Amino acid sequence: MRRDPYQVLEVSPGASSEELHDAYRRLVKLHHPDRNGGSEESARRFAEIQEAYEEVRTRPRPRAHRAAKAAESVKERMATLERELREAQAARERARRDAREAARDVGSEPPPVTTEDSVGKILGDIREELADRIAEGRQHPSVQKVSELIDDVIARLDRR
Repeated sequence: MRRDPYQVLEVSPGASSEELHDAYRRLVKLHHPDRNGGSEESARRFAEIQEAYEEVRTRPRPRAHRAAKAAESVKERMATLERELREAQAARERARRDAREAARDVGSEPPPVTTEDSVGKILGDIREELADRIAEGRQHPSVQKVSELIDDVIARLDRR
């Protein structure tokens, strides 16, 4: 049974080309038959290392392919993020411009209230009701004072 070429070369399957080459050179020097007195075991191991190295070199590198795909994926994601960032910056700039234009249009004073003030309307209705009920007693000082106070409150509310 043949051994895994990466085990023969004593490297991980994810080893770089340089790591593979360095492991091959180290093992070939170590097991070269000339360095080991022509030992059969060294010759067998030497041939096994050469076959393993050749097989690994000719085999497609799945890790390199995955790395290339990952790099493409990262590039695509970065392009998407950069596009989203540009869009967000443009939207923020549009919002700032619109806010400046709105502030310029408004001016320094708030516009006057055009709707009828409900509190003022209620107080006006109370005054009219009081005036109707005590039409005869209108000359009484306390009635005049209450009427003046209500008129004063309505005037203050109208000035707001």
